[in-house]
Amino acid sequence: MKRKMRTYRITSAILMVICVVLLIKSNSHNIEKADIIDKYFDLQSEYDKIYDDVQQLEVYSERLENQIDILSSFIADSEYEIDTVTNGKEVVR
Repeated sequence: MKRKMRTYRITSAILMVICVVLLIKSNSHNIEKADIIDKYFDLQSEYDKIYDDVQQLEVYSERLENQIDILSSFIADSEYEIDTVTNGKEVVR
């Protein structure tokens, strides 16, 4: 009878240790999940910021292209020429 009680106590102690280990591991996994979710939202906000910056750059680029078109219309074709021989440098005649 004592032997069965001793075996029961040892088994109970081992099961308690296993339960504690599983709870600790579960808690660490929950912390990892929370960290991943935080990183996801940080990346999402960073993506939104970069996307807004790209949109602003596209608008700015379009404005620059329009200004280049306006400026190039003021220059006579005979005064301004880009030649492949000069590697795209301006040739003034």
